[in-house]
Amino acid sequence: MMHQNQADATEPCFITDGPPSNDLPIPPYRTMNLPQILEGLNDEELARWPGDLADAEREKRRKAGD
Repeated sequence: MMHQNQADATEPCFITDGPPSNDLPIPPYRTMNLPQILEGLNDEELARWPGDLADAEREKRRKAGD
């Protein structure tokens, strides 16, 4: 069986069943900044996020709970 190499493709390949729907809501990451997204996460979801912003959000929640 022969597989087509991506470098051999002349045009990009998109898997689609038709045009995008106009009635879908805008994804939140396009209308919110990262601190707003982190605020919207529950504690379990936030625990999975690495990084300084997530650490700052966890610290903010810890101080608010004291």
